[in-house]
Amino acid sequence: MGRPKRRASPKVVNYVNRNLESLSITMAIGVVKSLNPPWKQEHGKRGRPPHKSRVVAVCCILMIVLNKTYDGIEAYLNENPKIKRRLHVSSIPTHSVIHRGMQQLPLNYIRFVMRFVTLKYRRVGINAAVDSSGMALSTSSKWFDIRIRRKSSKKDYLKLHIIADLDNGIILHFTITGSARHDSPEFRRLIRPLKHLAKVMGDAAYSSRKNCKLVASKGGKPYLKFKSNATGRASGSTEWKVSFSEYSTDNDAWMAIYHLRSIIESIFGSLKRRWGSALRGRRGWMRRREMALKVLMYDMKQVHYLERAQELGVSLWQPVPA
Repeated sequence: MGRPKRRASPKVVNYVNRNLESLSITMAIGVVKSLNPPWKQEHGKRGRPPHKSRVVAVCCILMIVLNKTYDGIEAYLNENPKIKRRLHVSSIPTHSVIHRGMQQLPLNYIRFVMRFVTLKYRRVGINAAVDSSGMALSTSSKWFDIRIRRKSSKKDYLKLHIIADLDNGIILHFTITGSARHDSPEFRRLIRPLKHLAKVMGDAAYSSRKNCKLVASKGGKPYLKFKSNATGRASGSTEWKVSFSEYSTDNDAWMAIYHLRSIIESIFGSLKRRWGSALRGRRGWMRRREMALKVLMYDMKQVHYLERAQELGVSLWQPVPA
């Protein structure tokens, strides 16, 4: 794969990684308090009043931040009275309340929190890359293989599709699909919320005339790797023809820009190393919420990096010496 051309400043990374737990707790509580409640609460005439939805939402986020189970996050919060004081509560929600909260937590709310956290670092005219990666599940598919005449099994997984800003490492948007979903249709869903783009990189799975045309409609220039059987025929997409011409006439220069997409591989690597490459949830909607919260946690960590670099007055990225 070759040597990386840049790395994050050790001064920034070491400080954030040492204090990531406290930094993330502070940010999660502050952001959730600043936004509207994630769901409406109903309280009947009988029984104790329920925990506030903001408090339960913070507990759900912290469960993913700290990589805990429902029992584990309840025990952790009860052992840390400082968090209780920050939440302004006399008692912490039990693990069953947090579990029900995770079921109620809307995906759109998680996306909104993610946009709120990264708002300061969202820009126009960005260099972006798209890619997808699988997250393992606790289940597996089994079938009878006629060719080899025996039962086969394969670990199930969900696919996480993201578009990321290559200059600051922020994930701008994401979608979650089943393992059988093709990448190319998801490209349109990833690009749609972004207003203006510069260069957009993607592997051959995203290579199509429609996608090239969509990038151009956002003011960007597509660098979507061509398949081996691709031709330069426009077929209604001038952008495809221009990109294929540049790819054919000056392949080295075209590929040098395209290979910037390798940065997105490091984003997936960072996300999986820190918060795991498998999902604990048993039901589909719970798995999707868990995956979405992992994306949110990655963006929060990246924002901590950027903020710390600004405090020190240094650049987050440093070139790797040859």
